[in-house]
Amino acid sequence: MSKKKITMTIDEEIFLKFKKLCKENAMKVSSKVELMMRNFNKEKGKK
Repeated sequence: MSKKKITMTIDEEIFLKFKKLCKENAMKVSSKVELMMRNFNKEKGKK
């Protein structure tokens, strides 16, 4: 599967906390965002 580079605007405080949590859990931010998007697509795509 190919990857798509994107640009997002996110509240800085939220992003920094998220980035810290990802680091503490040995996960890249992009991998976690992709996982959350995949789960969201599965949940909302069941209509």
